[in-house]
Amino acid sequence: MTEQELYEYAVTLLSKRDYSSGDLKYQLSRLSDDHQVDAVMERLLSHHYVDDTRLIEREIQKQLTKLHGETRIKHELRKKGLDALLVAQSLEDLDVDWFELCLTAKVKKFGSNKPKDEKEKAQVIRYLQYRGHHMGAILESLS
Repeated sequence: MTEQELYEYAVTLLSKRDYSSGDLKYQLSRLSDDHQVDAVMERLLSHHYVDDTRLIEREIQKQLTKLHGETRIKHELRKKGLDALLVAQSLEDLDVDWFELCLTAKVKKFGSNKPKDEKEKAQVIRYLQYRGHHMGAILESLS
């Protein structure tokens, strides 16, 4: 496959959805050698067709809409092959009250009442942990 064909293939992929630079590089490396892939990636980055920062911001907003906590957001972004430093920086720049988000998730699923017994309390804790909330925020939302 020539470099131009590889570039056109990459643009076709990007026209369907956003890819992280890591995901796209992996897709292209299955079709061609590293030298051509690096040249195509350089060209895509210079044209701003691939922008990990933009993708991270959009994914964070999507996860916040789902009321996911910081841990779950980091995990989801790592699964997409995004740079851990960029993810950490983007999360630091956010103005999010993680406790309030945790409380909102708890109230949406279980209501505003305190758990009646230990079994119900454990259920709430498991649910919020799965959603990626920190234990301190979970315990605070239960009281």
